[in-house]
Amino acid sequence: MRQQLVQLLYGVSISSDLDSGNVELAERLILNAVLDGLEIGRAGIWLLNAENTAIECRLLLDRENNQEIQTLVLPRDAYPAYFKALDTQRTITAEDAHTDPATFEFSESYLKPLNIGAMLDAPIRYKGKMIGIFCCEHIGGARHWSEDECSFIGALADLYGRALSAQENERTNAKLERANQLLEQRVAERTRTLEVTLSELTTMQEKLIESEKMASLGNLVAGIAHEVNTPIGIAVTANSSAKDKLNTLNKLIESNTLTKTALLEGMNHLNECFKISFANLERAAKLISDFKQTAVDQSSLNLLETNIKDYLENIIHSLMPLTRSHNIEVDIQCNDDLKLITVPGALSQIFLNLVNNSCVHGFVGRDQNKITISVTVDKQSDTYSICYLDNGHGMSEDVMHKVFEPFFTTKRGNGGSGLGMSIVYNLATQALQGEVSIDSKPNNGVTVTFKLPQKLA
Repeated sequence: MRQQLVQLLYGVSISSDLDSGNVELAERLILNAVLDGLEIGRAGIWLLNAENTAIECRLLLDRENNQEIQTLVLPRDAYPAYFKALDTQRTITAEDAHTDPATFEFSESYLKPLNIGAMLDAPIRYKGKMIGIFCCEHIGGARHWSEDECSFIGALADLYGRALSAQENERTNAKLERANQLLEQRVAERTRTLEVTLSELTTMQEKLIESEKMASLGNLVAGIAHEVNTPIGIAVTANSSAKDKLNTLNKLIESNTLTKTALLEGMNHLNECFKISFANLERAAKLISDFKQTAVDQSSLNLLETNIKDYLENIIHSLMPLTRSHNIEVDIQCNDDLKLITVPGALSQIFLNLVNNSCVHGFVGRDQNKITISVTVDKQSDTYSICYLDNGHGMSEDVMHKVFEPFFTTKRGNGGSGLGMSIVYNLATQALQGEVSIDSKPNNGVTVTFKLPQKLA
């Protein structure tokens, strides 16, 4: 390619107008390069319409008459030979436009009135599809189009495709920015609503558990209709999923890779998450408002030096009506003089819950029921262990794994709240600063083991 054409191409390729997103500036830049490089009087950009039934003039610069034209339309059915050439040929090099098979149809109506003798048309391709042409019109007689000139006009057509990409990116970014602002506003509003609701539900749940810790299970729960933890968990999961999806959309926006499909999918996902969250939070709020309770036994959680055996015997004595009604023998195995600095109120609540749990679940329909409570001291680790063992029905492995979960119960609808064993776990690990484990098999009783420090800070 001759040096003049190379320099013109280079000037166009580095111009900021090409990537500004303003395609009108890029069109003028390229068409002026066409006029200068080919030394012709007229050059235009023509784009196919959406139906592919006509080609419309986007911009035509006429230096011969110092004009700009933007209103011409060439219908396909009026110029079938020309459109066939457009569909099948890479370029149209009509050295004599009046006789060339591709352009002769324009002779009387277009070429002669404007004194056009030769035409060079190069296709404009965008995203793999031909969307229009660069039309170069030589004023005067016939003209030979060199290979350099054909390559030059083809390269400019490719650069026009770059300008179209910049324009599309600019429009897409503007739309995405508006959509993102709206989306962030909607998500923020709904998230605030969810957070307020979740905070209220969490506060209500904490109060509920605190009340349960201070009461005997036999009189605490008047009834619970449904499990509260499940709808709260679903709402939290849906809210987390919405936040993750929003983060994903923001990352796609920042990397300029967000597509319309991804945006629509993300918005649909967020809307679905909000529907799920609101439905489940409303359900949970209704359940908690209907939850009735009666506190009958307040226990202190003060730190005291306690004779463990005496205290355990006092607890079991207070439960004599319950153990007697279920024909339960209770055996306490502990050193008579074992004194520890602990929270006796927590121990009281733990064993009230354990004994009641055995009566409600383990000893139903059974005789010769027995509970063994053994206390051993490990001086080396400065800890002691309490082992609670009953010879009741036991539990399956699945139930055993869930027994410490809040609101899990196998007696839903029969007075079971599902809070008893959860409170046992919380008291053992928090108030008593220890560990708790459980072991059980069907028809082989339940063993609950506590490993606790001898002195609490």
